[in-house]
Amino acid sequence: MLRVADLDTPVMVVDLDVLEGNVKRLQDEVDSLGIKSRPHIKTHKIPTIGYLQLKAGATGVTCQKLGEAEVFADAGFEDILVPYNIVGAPKLERLTRLARRLRLSVAVDGEVTARGIAAASQEAGTNVELLVEIDSGGHRAGVQSAPDAQALARAIADFPGVTFGGFMCYPSRKPMGDLFAEARDRLQKDGIPVSTISGGGTGSQRVSAEIGCTEHRSGTYIYNDLSVLRAGNCTIEQCAMTVLVTVVSTASPGFTTVDGGSKTFTNDALQREGSNGYVREYPDVYLERMSEEHGVLSLSGVADGAPRPQVGEKLHIVPNHACGTTNLHDVVYGYRRRDGEEVVEVEWPIPARGRIR
Repeated sequence: MLRVADLDTPVMVVDLDVLEGNVKRLQDEVDSLGIKSRPHIKTHKIPTIGYLQLKAGATGVTCQKLGEAEVFADAGFEDILVPYNIVGAPKLERLTRLARRLRLSVAVDGEVTARGIAAASQEAGTNVELLVEIDSGGHRAGVQSAPDAQALARAIADFPGVTFGGFMCYPSRKPMGDLFAEARDRLQKDGIPVSTISGGGTGSQRVSAEIGCTEHRSGTYIYNDLSVLRAGNCTIEQCAMTVLVTVVSTASPGFTTVDGGSKTFTNDALQREGSNGYVREYPDVYLERMSEEHGVLSLSGVADGAPRPQVGEKLHIVPNHACGTTNLHDVVYGYRRRDGEEVVEVEWPIPARGRIR
């Protein structure tokens, strides 16, 4: 029997009962809302977990980059959305190879990008479904208005090699309801059907339904993290993933140092003030700052005389951002609690980590 306490650190671990509960809760919610679930695998990057999501009722998966999609295609997934502008000959060649193997849809926000995909797809003798991304306020990608969405959809409908599928946004926000409705009405007058409206963001499932989405893309919900907790979309008990670390120093007064830093937790979404990690064993202790290999815990909230972490002690820390943390680890250990012990049940490699192209 391998216990979590026996693992060398730093190491990523997942409570399987909590993970399975997160999958069921999200699926039950979208089912009750009458929309489909297309979970984003960028949080876990593990086909086995993707199949758990499909078994629960998901209709397909979302992969942010082609490299992730290639891993999941190799694992047998048959319906993948890549919500990302695909640009350049190397990527277009890979995209058409994928399109020969499965149902593939891709997001675009400009005619140049759509035309490039169409030309490559036509040359390869395949077809790719394109969704027009509409900016919901993040200002990183997406057309800016319903007339812009209509113009791009019209162009796509005229291109050989591609099919216009509908719209997508990230994250789902209430003002998108009017914009989606206007864009859909404009295309209806053009005789162009809209089959898919894809919304996204953990915690915004209900908003996706309210603004007329047909499917919802959640990713972080599978593990949950401090960002989801702060947004009020989970409880600390629903955070399935932690990083197990070891206390290596208590020499600096008021602080404790552990053997995981930015190469373990990622500094994505690093907070200038407040906690960058919740310490499960000591709720009044928090991860204050990181260098590459050191995590510095603040003891400022610990009462005089209260227990404090000791050198050699192992701690579970819930990170700020589960997705970025996953990308730094080669494996994750899944465990269940048995007779007061955390017993390792599975060791999952993370095959889609590092697939940034």
